[in-house]
Amino acid sequence: AYATNGQVDERLFSSLAPSAEKLLGSCNSQELGNVAWAYSAANVGAPSVFNDAFINVCLAKEDEFRTESLSQLHQWQLWQEESKSEVGLPLSLRKKCYNS
Repeated sequence: AYATNGQVDERLFSSLAPSAEKLLGSCNSQELGNVAWAYSAANVGAPSVFNDAFINVCLAKEDEFRTESLSQLHQWQLWQEESKSEVGLPLSLRKKCYNS
């Protein structure tokens, strides 16, 4: 209902962050893309999720990302740049995302 009305429940996203943080290592590439895209589309920051650990998991699965998840990561990267975050994808993965 929130999404249909263009509303974001920031408390919901904030309450999910601790679980997302704990599960990052077990996520596949599509799940990583989904999480990154969801937070970027909602414009809800989650530094406990999107940090060096997130980047390292993405790098470990770099060759597993398909077009859809690369596009989602690209959206996340743009959001990071827009919000002037210090966290971002390494250039190799950034290029793959841009080209997807």
